[in-house]
Amino acid sequence: MRICFVGPSESSHIIKWCDWFNNQGHEVHVISFTNHKIDSANVHTINIGVDPNGNELQKIKYMLTGKKIKKIVEEIKPDVINAHYATSYGVAMALSGVKNYVLSIWGSDIFEFPQKSPLHKALLKFSLKNAPYLFSTSRAMSDEARKYVNRKFYITPFGVDMDLFSPIKRTRSNSDDTFIIGTVKGLNDNYGIKYILMAASEVVNNTQINLKLRIAGKGDKEQEYRDLAKELGIDDITNWLGYISQEQAAIEWANMDLAVIPSINESFGVSAVEAQACGTPVIISDIPGLMEATDPGKSSIVVNRKDHHQIAEAIKDMYYNNEKRLEMGAYGRRFAIHNYELNRCFKKIENYYEKILERK
Repeated sequence: MRICFVGPSESSHIIKWCDWFNNQGHEVHVISFTNHKIDSANVHTINIGVDPNGNELQKIKYMLTGKKIKKIVEEIKPDVINAHYATSYGVAMALSGVKNYVLSIWGSDIFEFPQKSPLHKALLKFSLKNAPYLFSTSRAMSDEARKYVNRKFYITPFGVDMDLFSPIKRTRSNSDDTFIIGTVKGLNDNYGIKYILMAASEVVNNTQINLKLRIAGKGDKEQEYRDLAKELGIDDITNWLGYISQEQAAIEWANMDLAVIPSINESFGVSAVEAQACGTPVIISDIPGLMEATDPGKSSIVVNRKDHHQIAEAIKDMYYNNEKRLEMGAYGRRFAIHNYELNRCFKKIENYYEKILERK
């Protein structure tokens, strides 16, 4: 097949899709508003002079790219077109006049964008209504999207490389007496980082557990969280790792005794899948996207969102019940392989493409 993705060429998700389909022998193209080279795809850049992280009003220019998108599509002549993100690229596709395409929704476009104003909500509805086919990375997100359009969504979950994310990446000695917890997430309010810090402080102040906390990621709240760690008196046990690669993330998850992912809002918990794939049990908040990514009670402990006391109790429970923790970790690995193995997830998408192509 000749496949054309319409989305940001710098996105790690887009790159992963390009790599997989290219490795299967498909010809891959990307139409993007940003100029970023992808080794596994031919990137066609539409330069509209807008910073993707800049002024909201400037992004109206995205809607003026329809004719350019259609012209590139007519030159490529793809078998399948898959636009990513219901807003920006999704709206541009809806205005392009291209008749047959798939729209993948990702998260912020569904959970955050329509909350900004009635205009944003109207744009989302327009984008969802006009796409011939709709993909969602989770059932939880498709349920949210149906508040704006009563349509069928094909569920296409994130896949995880089970060879990369594996228990064999663990390098710590079994005689290590530290209990390491942590997370690999963006440092912003969505991911509940401050509740990890508050829970860690509660554990340290009320037990003899030799706790160590490792936090990987970057974000606009980093300094605020660093200051909070000092205020809580846990700066000496907290290691801030900054942005890390997927390879480094696999090593981090595998060397943790317990992963903590107390997100407040998240469309799907790919980080929870990565941790489980490494044989590490997870504490998650009670949001649908995270519970869908784990098997609550068997591979994860579910706590109320924004409740650091419950997180602290879960940490203590896992520390004092070593056998239970190891059983949960082993089960989580099996659960992740069965439900979210990378090739299986992408093969499902490839099958959807073939069915769409048959109908076309």
